[in-house]
Amino acid sequence: GRDRENSASYYTPESLTQCLVKYALKELLPGKTAADILGLKVCEPAMGSAAFLNEVVNQLAQKYLELRQQETGQSIPHEQFATELQKVKMRLADQNVFGVDLNPVAVELAEVSLWLNSIFTPEKGRAFVPWFSQQLVCGNSLIGARRQIYRVSQLPTSTARSAKPRKLWHEHAPEELAWDAELPKDAIFHFLLPDPGMAAYSDKVIKELEPDAIERCKRWNKAFVGESFSEDQIEHLLRLSQLVNGLWKDWAQQQSQLRQRTTDPLPVWGEDTDATDAAWTSLKQKDSIQEQEILGRDVAQTNARLRLKWAMDYWCALWFWPIRQAGSLPTRRDWLYELSMILGDYEQTVGPEDGQQKLFPDTQPKHQAEEFADRHGFVDVEKLKAEFERLRQVEAVAKRIRPLHWDLEFADLLRNGGFDLVLGNPPWMRSEWSQDNFLSEKSPMLSKDFEGRKESDLNHERKMLLARAGRELLQEYETAAGTKSLLPKR
Repeated sequence: GRDRENSASYYTPESLTQCLVKYALKELLPGKTAADILGLKVCEPAMGSAAFLNEVVNQLAQKYLELRQQETGQSIPHEQFATELQKVKMRLADQNVFGVDLNPVAVELAEVSLWLNSIFTPEKGRAFVPWFSQQLVCGNSLIGARRQIYRVSQLPTSTARSAKPRKLWHEHAPEELAWDAELPKDAIFHFLLPDPGMAAYSDKVIKELEPDAIERCKRWNKAFVGESFSEDQIEHLLRLSQLVNGLWKDWAQQQSQLRQRTTDPLPVWGEDTDATDAAWTSLKQKDSIQEQEILGRDVAQTNARLRLKWAMDYWCALWFWPIRQAGSLPTRRDWLYELSMILGDYEQTVGPEDGQQKLFPDTQPKHQAEEFADRHGFVDVEKLKAEFERLRQVEAVAKRIRPLHWDLEFADLLRNGGFDLVLGNPPWMRSEWSQDNFLSEKSPMLSKDFEGRKESDLNHERKMLLARAGRELLQEYETAAGTKSLLPKR
């Protein structure tokens, strides 16, 4: 089938990973010390089972020991070298490599392969076990929102004194907002604004199958994007952008602290420090931190990361909105209202039922949780989902397309310089919709490579299959059309 093609599940031979990593490091490492190597951040944006990450760990570990021996003038005894090499590999795997993949199974395989590649003999009766939950992430590297802005002057307004911009916001590339820059007073984050590519479905066959829904999407897009912005809407968008900026700064700082709390010290050859048993955090505690402070499970107060993720997921979902749910697409007023509820612009009250679950994470110092609530108010997204059906629809679309918001998931790293090296297999297939490819999987007789059948018979069989395919066909088309519309914009 086409599952491997759709998920980009392809095997990369070791000869290729070795060659690519070798020449990438040849450009990166000149002038670097051994200590510099231990500070490098390497990312593979479509990692699969981490073939490139394992290779970069192998080569960087060798280079570290080579440089460290030169710097200290000492040599590692031959019988000790293999163990010391594995320890360096473990240190690099545990602290220096990051990856993303669309397939959740691939993420699990990547964790296992990195662990097995760097495992070494237990010391002091304890085996060092790496923890990858904040390094290896499941998501679509190509679909997501960014730390980018538009300006108010690029929006058409309804006031008579404001001239229509020569080029509208969506005709410009958004500006990148530097992490150390203040948010301009006239700036609006790009994922708070509509776009002509949202729910923009134009395939002829799909129109024939769902004519009313496609027409409804078209009318919605024209109103949602094409209407001028009122002064109230402009003020609302500016206010939300300030909220987003504050949440983002808080999350970047919190994520840095979380990374420190969930990273165990692992001294390697040539370092003076020594890890003690008391310095290690149990895997159970790390998992609890991940569940409560990052994923927000069973915690009433929605954290900064999840508020931002919901807003970004909402924006992404509108590009891939289910055609048969066109009637539930939001008006601009509804969109801004629901964003306000998610981001904490309109604060919720803490009701009696909130006492049935944790208000704040057990793993977080109470004063930090209370300070966050003072700054950003109380938001319970689970209660919002129960109240707003559209948010449940957003969640369903997000689970299907798995958007990956780089500036959110790796906020602390990007705030401090980002990745030193990004490597791997680049996307090599264009996102195109082909009903023939879809149908030929259902019936091989419809393949272009199959000859000897009458065209009238083929057309009849195509129509029958299209009618039966229903939701599966529409979902695949929505994904292809949304991806094609979104990618050129970013």
